[in-house]
Amino acid sequence: MFITFEGADGVGKTTQMELLRERLEAQGQEVLLTREPGGSPIAEKIRGLLLDRENDMDDMTEAYLYAAARADHVRRVILPALARGCVVLCDRYVDSSLAYQGFGREIGAQAVWEINRQAVGRCMPYRTYLMALGRQEAERRVRARGEMDRMESAGRAFAQRVDEGFALLAQRAPERIMVLDAAQTKEVLARLIAEDVAKLKTCPPDGR
Repeated sequence: MFITFEGADGVGKTTQMELLRERLEAQGQEVLLTREPGGSPIAEKIRGLLLDRENDMDDMTEAYLYAAARADHVRRVILPALARGCVVLCDRYVDSSLAYQGFGREIGAQAVWEINRQAVGRCMPYRTYLMALGRQEAERRVRARGEMDRMESAGRAFAQRVDEGFALLAQRAPERIMVLDAAQTKEVLARLIAEDVAKLKTCPPDGR
């Protein structure tokens, strides 16, 4: 099963992924925890380019680099893990590109999807948990973590467009994307996610 966690920086995606992994492994499942951008050696190198605050790049270059990292990640990590029966939990996936580059950079969601269509192939998440949090609280959490990366430093107007983009994506795909109020305690969120995962059926190796 392929499950992704989405949302703005600081909403608690990593915490919930770890808690879900612990629960699934306790049930005897093999679980792979991965992330984007990154997850494979080449994709991790691209991640360094994308998040380095010293790198000033064109918006389309940014979009293509995310897609390039994703193409390698899917073929070298995600698909092989699904084929051997793993549950794959991924911190960000193509929805982040649609939200950050499509809406945040104002390239357009359809244009960004076309860039990513061949990168993902038929490997789409079976379930996506979108962690939603008020902009002010999300910014407070990011600042508390220390120095911000290139995407986190893009400004409030950019971040608000990203939030709006995620909300619109959830409206367009309610059968896949489950919106969670990230202001709730981590225990409550973990329970809601665990209850939902227990209802899901296993998806085929291509992630459909």
